[in-house]
Amino acid sequence: MGLIEDLEKAIGASRRNYGELLAIAGNLLMEKAQTLENAAPPPIVLTAQPWTEARLKKTFGGFRAAQVYFRERYGVRANSWQMLADRANAVETALVHLGLAIRPNSKTATLTLSSR
Repeated sequence: MGLIEDLEKAIGASRRNYGELLAIAGNLLMEKAQTLENAAPPPIVLTAQPWTEARLKKTFGGFRAAQVYFRERYGVRANSWQMLADRANAVETALVHLGLAIRPNSKTATLTLSSR
């Protein structure tokens, strides 16, 4: 009977190890899901140049299409091309300064203070 008892112990240990492995795998999956939920979203990639009335007209064609696009994207409302360009640029500039968006290949002027 010693052989049967040894076999039962081995099977029991194997089941415990299998259960522990499943528990560890479940914990790892939960941690990974939490990490993905807490991860910062990737930055929004903006156009390299600020919006102008001419660029808006060329990109969207009609004012209504541009209005809908910026209302859905940023919640911006405007009644003219220039107002839409100004408001869209203000929002995009704020996003860049907050680190939530990037402008690829943009020329940034740096302010240098001279001590005299």
